[in-house]
Amino acid sequence: MRLMKTLCVLGGLAATGCATTPSAHGNLSSLSVASSQDAAFCEHRVPQENCTRCHPELAPRFQAAKDWCGEHGVPESQCFTCHPDLSFEPLPVLAPGADLVKLSHEGEDVPELAAHAVPGKVTVFDFYADWCPPCRKVDAHMFPLLNTRQDIAYRKLNVVSWDSPLAKRHLGQVENLPYLVVYGKDGKLVRAVKGFDPAALDAALAEAGAR
Repeated sequence: MRLMKTLCVLGGLAATGCATTPSAHGNLSSLSVASSQDAAFCEHRVPQENCTRCHPELAPRFQAAKDWCGEHGVPESQCFTCHPDLSFEPLPVLAPGADLVKLSHEGEDVPELAAHAVPGKVTVFDFYADWCPPCRKVDAHMFPLLNTRQDIAYRKLNVVSWDSPLAKRHLGQVENLPYLVVYGKDGKLVRAVKGFDPAALDAALAEAGAR
């Protein structure tokens, strides 16, 4: 599995991901995420409670989850060398009734996005991967909106790799993740947003909501 096509994009700046052989690297799991917003960080810039350099006894847990960078000897989710834009803040809790559905769990094909657009709602299709740090920032941006707006539907599609059926169908001309496709309340395509670009995403949501 190739971990990246080229680069992950964060707010207009390119952030290099793991580019060496996949066998040396692992998954970016949620095991490193802080348990609370006020969690203490250690000298390694990681939540102290989860840092394997502060707590070597935690390493087997990360390794069992395949969250391990063999090249640098730390969890993939704590490796700033491979992922300079790592974030450890816990995601907001989704309110009951928030309209979030995962359409593709393991890169399986979803032939037609329009068929999943929700009538009367703005539908955001989020192409992401667990190894993409900026993809988590999309969730951090979208979850508060889902909690306050009943007219937004969030549909997540896990690419897994650039060779998956999902990626081959929808991401042929896409170089970076995340990749977001926004449909209006009328069920028609509004625009696509490449990379984590909150301003562009908000503009697309506003345009979609006006339809």
